[in-house]
Amino acid sequence: MSKFLLPDSIFKLMNELTKFPGVGEKTALRMILFGLRNNLTFFKDLGEAFINVYQNLKICKRCFNIAEDELCEICKDPKREEGILCVVEDIGDLMSIERTGQFKGRYHVLGGLVSPMENKRVEDLKIKELKNSVLLYKITEIILALNPSMEAEVTAFYIKDFLKDTGVKITKIAYGIPMGSDIEYLDEVTMAVAIKERREIE
Repeated sequence: MSKFLLPDSIFKLMNELTKFPGVGEKTALRMILFGLRNNLTFFKDLGEAFINVYQNLKICKRCFNIAEDELCEICKDPKREEGILCVVEDIGDLMSIERTGQFKGRYHVLGGLVSPMENKRVEDLKIKELKNSVLLYKITEIILALNPSMEAEVTAFYIKDFLKDTGVKITKIAYGIPMGSDIEYLDEVTMAVAIKERREIE
């Protein structure tokens, strides 16, 4: 779309919106036109909500989930089982597992998978921090809840090797999950079964 057909402020907003996954120029423009039909205060309220997130959101210092304090709500919950840690690729996967209501332990967000194609190295992930948590919080079992892919297999190998001297039991979720699927978008029943039927990594 030609920049000259739009005010500069609209064009800049479109550019920012298209950074969201699945949002192209046409979708971004539809979103903006929706806001214009309602009221210009819509953009003010939306902007304030974004600023509020920017100013108040933190990363949990224990599990690397999103939080508004030093610890997220899960890490602050004293009812959580301390000895089991569910390792996920990102926050979306954590939320998907939480929706099942089947997991009562704690989490660790890796922040990605080992992927040469995306220039993601072992050092870029929270694997050292994972080991620290295992030792500090006396973790007895780690559940690897990673999307089924070659990258996940490589990441699991590195984690198992890095933690071999801790004696921690390492399991992975059962795979009735198709290769290449995304944990974040699985239905709650499939995810619950995958957690329940987890298997120890040999």
